[in-house]
Amino acid sequence: MKQFPYMTDYINDTFVKEKERFDYHFIRPILLVLYFFLRCIAFPLKFVFHRKPWGWEGYCIDAVLAFGIKRFASHDAVELLIRHVQIEPTLYRFLLTGHEFPDDEKVETSLNGIFGNFGIHSIDHVIRNNMTIGHDELSYELGDKFDREIFLAHLDEIRKSRPLDHDDYSKEILEINKKYSLGWFGATNVVMMIVFAITIFADLRTTMKALNSFDSDSILLWALKHIYANDPEVLIDLDFYMQVYSNRSHYNSSAFFSDPSQYLAYHIVFDEFAYYCLRDRPPTVTS
Repeated sequence: MKQFPYMTDYINDTFVKEKERFDYHFIRPILLVLYFFLRCIAFPLKFVFHRKPWGWEGYCIDAVLAFGIKRFASHDAVELLIRHVQIEPTLYRFLLTGHEFPDDEKVETSLNGIFGNFGIHSIDHVIRNNMTIGHDELSYELGDKFDREIFLAHLDEIRKSRPLDHDDYSKEILEINKKYSLGWFGATNVVMMIVFAITIFADLRTTMKALNSFDSDSILLWALKHIYANDPEVLIDLDFYMQVYSNRSHYNSSAFFSDPSQYLAYHIVFDEFAYYCLRDRPPTVTS
């Protein structure tokens, strides 16, 4: 079976093409084995020598990512990655409908913060704005800002509205990838290389936060269950996104049980489904 009924057509098509790639069958297994040994070595060393950031970590991580996007990543992989970088903050901003924040918390910082601007114009733009770590921080920001009672009080208003269109953000970086990349790595291995870069360059605290930054999925799932409480078809689909072992990972994180495939196979897939529902399947309004 190649098509999963609870995933979007875009994700199903992407995964079908992904599993036909040479690098998926022959490079991915090697990277998985290497990552097992890498973290066994890296985390004890970080615990002793690199527990706090020294200031250059984000630059190195994004330099590796940017180089990979420009020279080696397939176009499908970069498109999926950029979609996710732009979709996730729009979902979180949507969940914060009705919440009030000081103006200084709603500044449109480039590629950072739920209220940031996520247009991606160039390779340098990715490196200068600390995109990778900034993106991982979104999960923690949602946990800090989200208020259950405010959300429930504005539930009908939320049901009547939609998240922003991610296509409103610039995707100029896709043209750079199309022009220069050899297309050797698909989405799975691109995500693996991001995990490698974080594990190698980031300090211990940042690495632990980044590799366990999926707690917001449980908040999003809870919110969607309320938004679509009157739509049994969506509720059935949502049941397949219950990620028990990743929920609450903000409070129960482990360096040795983090799954490098989880980011793609669970987190990105779920955000794509949530975005599709909220944009294209309007929920029932009760009042």
